[in-house]
Amino acid sequence: MKKILLLSTGGTIASAPGEEGLVPKFTGEEMVKLIPELRGLCHIEYKEILNLDSTNMQPEDWLTIAREAYTGLKEYDGIVITHGTDTMAYTAGALSFMLRGLSKPVVLTGSQVPIESSLTDGKKNIYDAFKVATSSLKGVFVVFNGKIILGTRASKLYTHKYEAFHSINFPEIGYVEGENLKILVPPPENKEMELQFDDRLETDVFLLKIIPGTKPEVFDYFIESGYKGVILEGFGLGGIPYLGRNLLPGLEKLYNHGIATVVTTQSVYDGVDLTVYDVGVKALKTGVIPAYDMVKETVVAKLMWVLGHTRNLEEVRKMMLTNYCGEIIL
Repeated sequence: MKKILLLSTGGTIASAPGEEGLVPKFTGEEMVKLIPELRGLCHIEYKEILNLDSTNMQPEDWLTIAREAYTGLKEYDGIVITHGTDTMAYTAGALSFMLRGLSKPVVLTGSQVPIESSLTDGKKNIYDAFKVATSSLKGVFVVFNGKIILGTRASKLYTHKYEAFHSINFPEIGYVEGENLKILVPPPENKEMELQFDDRLETDVFLLKIIPGTKPEVFDYFIESGYKGVILEGFGLGGIPYLGRNLLPGLEKLYNHGIATVVTTQSVYDGVDLTVYDVGVKALKTGVIPAYDMVKETVVAKLMWVLGHTRNLEEVRKMMLTNYCGEIIL
């Protein structure tokens, strides 16, 4: 029988009413006891590492989760991480870069409704997560509402629906249907020969959504505040305005100050192509890095990870445009 480690971090799935709304309460062991279907599936051990609403999750907490998963992978056949849904996609992306060369599954799950509620989706999601954790899949995955999603491709699209997470610009790896796993596409192959824990992160990264009327002076704030990387959500295929309030001099200023700037899109699907319209071509000439089809949450995690390794802008570009764990298709 396989041994699986459950790392609990809080989130809605573990929450109960508090004085000012839902707050994390249940331990991993308490949650598993509510799911009799898990008996006989595998041997489960538990570790409480955080107790957070995931809105309060910080990059430093990603390091804690990654470190505990890395340690557990030496002894266990798989890892299940219960996590709040609001920032789960960021954590899944970060773990995908910090845990390299995985030969076992690391599975994140949570719920839209607390596990003690009669309407909870938490029991099914935890059961499905353990089914994936006992499988032969290798890598980081989000398992939610029966879907198996590659960690670097998950994004939360709904605040209430049970189908909260979608796989963006990449097929779902598969799904859990009762006792069975249906694998649709194999996960990307690991490029590393053995498991590595790479915890180098630069957290001074900002994500800015461009809107009609964004002032060019906003870029001065990034410089003055010491940010090392900026991600811009442009329009459509990644367009950046250059008429009226011209933002291009601000992009040049960021480049000249050694601040890595990545352009993604406000659209959920299809990604960025800065070579189609002049509002993209002109931006590209300022030294920005296109995110192509990467998920926004993954872009944030990847840029933090890349900047933890280098501040050289050409090296940053090279690493951002390298596919490490299925996060980008050029």
